[in-house]
Amino acid sequence: MSKNKRKQGKKTSKWLPPKGASAFFSPESDFEFQANHPVGYTLLVLLGIVALFLPVVLYLIFVIPLEINSPWMVLGFVGSFIIGVGLFNFVAIIIRQYLGHLVSVFSFLIGGIFVWLSLIQMGII
Repeated sequence: MSKNKRKQGKKTSKWLPPKGASAFFSPESDFEFQANHPVGYTLLVLLGIVALFLPVVLYLIFVIPLEINSPWMVLGFVGSFIIGVGLFNFVAIIIRQYLGHLVSVFSFLIGGIFVWLSLIQMGII
């Protein structure tokens, strides 16, 4: 590959959030995608909601039947929500609002540790 082609196809790191990523959190950031894909945008919003809350629902389905009344459940709830943030980050790839690998990795690690600690403290594992 020549030097000219490398300069033209310069790869950006996917590990860190892109410059201007804070604009992703404003309502205006989705207008262009929503205007071009009205049905797809609705389905994407639903997929995002599922990705965000599915870990929480699964955690509660797993823990509530055990009838354990412990404050450690809150840590597991928060951890499963953080895992959902990591999953939501993958959904954001579709509309080019991916916040980077580190956001996903840290979400899964921190959320997983919180859930694991809560399950250990409640005597489930």
